[in-house]
Amino acid sequence: MKGKTFIISLLIIAISWGGNLWFYQSKQLEEPIFLEHFYDGAGMFELYYLTNRDDPSHIVRVEFSDGTTLHAEADQYAFRNENPAYGPDVRSKSTHYLLKATRFDEQRMRELRVDHEGKATIHFNGGDTIVADIGKVTSSEIQDRNSIFRSQGRSSSSNGRSFQSYTVMEDLKIESISSPFPEVAEDVRMKLYAPSIDSTGTPDGGGPRTYSEELDQDWSEVAGALLENIDFPIEMKRGDRIRLTMQEEPDTIRSYSYEMTLKVTLENGKSFTQPFLVSNDPQFTPEQMELLIERRERE
Repeated sequence: MKGKTFIISLLIIAISWGGNLWFYQSKQLEEPIFLEHFYDGAGMFELYYLTNRDDPSHIVRVEFSDGTTLHAEADQYAFRNENPAYGPDVRSKSTHYLLKATRFDEQRMRELRVDHEGKATIHFNGGDTIVADIGKVTSSEIQDRNSIFRSQGRSSSSNGRSFQSYTVMEDLKIESISSPFPEVAEDVRMKLYAPSIDSTGTPDGGGPRTYSEELDQDWSEVAGALLENIDFPIEMKRGDRIRLTMQEEPDTIRSYSYEMTLKVTLENGKSFTQPFLVSNDPQFTPEQMELLIERRERE
C-alpha cells in the first residue's frame, strides 16, 4: 500500500512539473515585440521592446526605412549584469517578460536626418536580426525656447500625469497649437489653462499646492479646458500663466517624445513658435505586457 501511495505521489509530482513546464513554454515569445514609437527629435530617443525574462541579448544597431543606420550607445552596456533581468536596459519586468529600452544618440540622428516610418531592421549582439514595425521616428531640429515664455515648473507622476507651466512676459495671442502626431491624442488627454479660457479651476488654486495635490487630483478638477474644445486665438496679458496638463490612458502601450507647437503673435505683429514637450517613459505592469502581446497577436 505504501509503495502504491509512493508511486501515485511521484505521478502527481511529474504531472505538476510537466504542467508548469508547459505553461512556462507557452508564455515564451518567439521573438521580441517592439512598441510603436512617435519621436520627432525632442529629447533622447530610446527604442522599447518586450522580450523573454531570460533573454541576455541587446540591440547594437537599427536600419531605418530611409536607408540610414544608427548604432546604439555603447556605454549603456559597459557594466552588464549576468542576470538579464537586472541589466541597464531593463525598464520593467514580470514573471515571464522584460521591457527593455536601447538608447541612441539624438545628435547623430539629426546629422543623418533620420526620417522613418514603419518597419525597421534591428540587429542584436548575438547576430540575430528582426524586422519590426517601430512606428514613426524623425529627427527635426530642436525648436528654440523663447524668453517670452518663462518656465514656472514641470513635473510628472507614475500615474501618467504630467504638467508644464509658464508665465508670459509680454501681451500676446496664441493662434494655434499643433502636434506632429495627432494619432497620439487617443492615448493622452490634455488640458490647457490660461486666464482667458473658460475652464475649471486655476493652477495652484490661487496659492501653493503640494506635489501630490498637483499630480493626483481627479482629472475633472484639473485646471484648464480640454485642448480639443478650445477656440483660438487665446489672448494673454503679461504675467499670465499658461499650463499644459497631460494624462496618459492606463492602457497606453506606445512610446512617444515630441513637441507640440504653439504659434504666437505679439502686439507688434511679430510671430514665433513655442514648443511644449510631450513624452513618456513606459513602465509596464504585467497586465500591460500581456495586453501588448494580445494586441500584436491580433494584428
